[in-house]
Order: sequence, then structure tokens, then C-alpha cells
Amino acid sequence: MTLHAIPVRTVPAVVVNGLRRSYGERIVIDNLDLRIERGEFVALLGESGCGKTTLLRALAGLDPIQGGHIAAPRRPAVVFQEHRLLPWETLWRNVSLGLAGDNPRERAAAALAEVGLGDRLDDWPRNLSGGQAQRVALARALVQEPELLLLDEPFAALDALTRLRMHDLVKELAARHRPGVLLVTHDVDEAIALADRILVMRDGIIAFEHSATTRGGATATRARLLLELGVTAGTAQVV
Repeated sequence: MTLHAIPVRTVPAVVVNGLRRSYGERIVIDNLDLRIERGEFVALLGESGCGKTTLLRALAGLDPIQGGHIAAPRRPAVVFQEHRLLPWETLWRNVSLGLAGDNPRERAAAALAEVGLGDRLDDWPRNLSGGQAQRVALARALVQEPELLLLDEPFAALDALTRLRMHDLVKELAARHRPGVLLVTHDVDEAIALADRILVMRDGIIAFEHSATTRGGATATRARLLLELGVTAGTAQVV
């Protein structure tokens, strides 16, 4: 795998050229190019098994690649669908896990306050709701002040109301911290609500791109994205 570090406080957040990833003879990502700027929120859609999470894991340095080049920050932050909190550690210790530098408790406290859990530093993961646990996972990612934030369907397991509240929180925190963000999601409406740019992955490449600055309303955008995803009128949204 070719993974080179981008110096801190430079843009873009990540650049990918000619990325290739396969599992045996099955090619999942084939000569893919991608660029995400600092402060840009990008959503990635695509059918199940198209390689969305494979791409995210490659960007995070968690999976090897067979070809191409990734220029990414030294420590991209990842929030998964499962919160992955350590049940034997308090919330502030979960947030400060792997945090370099002085005053880890104070920095964890500030991050927890940002996600509305500033009064729960010494509480335990078992006492949290699903939405609260994902807030802690988000605080754990953002306390690192990442240049690149990778979100792998982090709201999929939440109820509809909690999901909407998390959307507002993520938008607010992304605007405040200004990392480059890549959100992997199956939810077209979620992508429209959150992203500056929406990508559709197909046949191992980015097959379609929509910018929030493109003229047209949300209804037209949704219809076009569903068409790109192979969803016709009267068909369920989830792909």
C-alpha cells in the first residue's frame, strides 16, 4: 500500500489517484480517483458490496491496496456504525484513548461538552443510549482535531428522530472543526441533507458526482441520485 502523509494544516484533506483493491480475482475498486478538500463534506452512495466501505478503510489505512496512491493525513479519524466504546473505561477515558499531549481529561471533557455530554465524564458506556454512544464516538474522533474524518454509516442503527439530531450535530461540528469529511451511507436523503458533494460509486469507480451548488431542488437531486443507483419509481429507496 502506498500511503504518504500530508503535512498538518495543508489542503486538500485527501487525494487518491488510480486506487485499486481486489479480493482474489474480484476487483472491488478499479483505478479510482478522489479528492476531498479541508472543510468539505462528501457523501458516498452506492449499492451494497460496491466498495464504499473498502474505500473508506483504505483511506483510513486499515486495509491494503493493490495499486494507486493515497495522500492522506497521518491520523485520519474514523467513526463506525458500531460505537466501539470500551465498556470497562469511563467516557472521558474512551474519548482520550490514544490522545497524545498533556491534559487528556480536560481535552476529553471539552470534546464531550461539544456533543452535549459534558456532565457525563465519569459515566460508563453501559448507561448510554445508542445516540449518546455515537456522540461519544464522534467526540473521540474530533478530539484528535483530524484533517480527515471518515464516517462509515454512523447513524444507520439509530431511530429516525435521533438520526436527525445527529445530522444537525455533525453538520455543526464539521463546520466548526473543518476536517474533510467522507460519509459512507445508503440513505439518499441523508446525503442530500449533509453533503456539499455527493458521489455515487459503481463498477469500482466514482461514476456520478453531484454538487450542492448545482441548480435544482432536493426533489430533483433525489430523483437523479436514485436513478444513478438503479432505483426506479415505485422502488424502495434503500439499495
